[in-house]
Amino acid sequence: MVFGVTAVLLFLTASSALASVEKAVPHSHLHVEPPVNLALPSKKAGCGGATSLGGGAQRVPIKVTTAEGQVGEVVNVCISGKGPFPFEIDTGSAQSGIDTHLAARLHLADLGSPLTYDGVGCTGRAQLVIVPSWSVAGVPLAAQPLLSDIQPGLGGAGEPVGLLGSDVLDRFGAVRLDFKSKTLTLEGSEGPNTAAAGAAVHGPIGPPPSAVLTHGQKGTTVPVTVELTPGDIGMIVPVRFANGPVREFAVDTGSLGSGADTQVAAVAHLKRTDISQGGYGACNTTAPILFRSGHWSVPGLALHPQLIGVQSFGPVSAGGILGVLGSDQLARFGWVIFDYRGGRLILG
Repeated sequence: MVFGVTAVLLFLTASSALASVEKAVPHSHLHVEPPVNLALPSKKAGCGGATSLGGGAQRVPIKVTTAEGQVGEVVNVCISGKGPFPFEIDTGSAQSGIDTHLAARLHLADLGSPLTYDGVGCTGRAQLVIVPSWSVAGVPLAAQPLLSDIQPGLGGAGEPVGLLGSDVLDRFGAVRLDFKSKTLTLEGSEGPNTAAAGAAVHGPIGPPPSAVLTHGQKGTTVPVTVELTPGDIGMIVPVRFANGPVREFAVDTGSLGSGADTQVAAVAHLKRTDISQGGYGACNTTAPILFRSGHWSVPGLALHPQLIGVQSFGPVSAGGILGVLGSDQLARFGWVIFDYRGGRLILG
């Protein structure tokens, strides 16, 4: 998950809070769970597979992995007619990305000089490359730059080789992710991004998503802020633990497990466990200690109590993001609509 090209990815340098966590749970007493490997979608449909729903709407098959309380989604992407290549669906990525080795194999041209981005407890470097023609399960996508770098959990044998981020999903206005039916529904034809660069959508505004996404189901509408700056598109939701202060969390399907910064856990007095969950950040491997969320909520809706990963979010906290609402929590609702145009998160 990459929340921004020059800044943002989760975790605050809360050294005192982190130290207290480590002191309370010595490393020798931790049970470390290995990272979950995402299953890849079938290549049977080649560069196709989408179903037309009329009015420009398309339903795309995806592969959903559920293991050890972690959840992730992968979809087939073709580039210049080659593939399909498995890309993780990652709303937490402000800009879609591709593994450096695949970019080289496809002879994608560099754009400008390498860029710096911030990750959970790390800072990485990536090169923009131009993708002249690509598609997701047969649905054409506009040519654009992708961030090319080497990330843990991407590009290896049996691993996804790219990230399909919010910069792409936003251009469809709103999308629906179904965990049970294993589909991604794009509301309409691809258009420009929601608003001009530098703008933000503070929802909910405008008409709700169409019936092609809601299926006549009401769900619960949660207001979110959609941030729109050059190369940085993300969805932010207010999260509260018990009756504590509201914190800004990124809505991040690329995070297989939800997480919070160490300071958030300390202030909320979350109860720790002796389990550490291995995982992959944008530019490092991670192993956050799992804490019990207790009662936590978003506006108008109580979230399901669960274990969440706690660690220092490092550079990402500079942008005010102190946690991630990941696919593990979103999947508990069965389906979710990401309404970039209207600043809504609709949970089934």
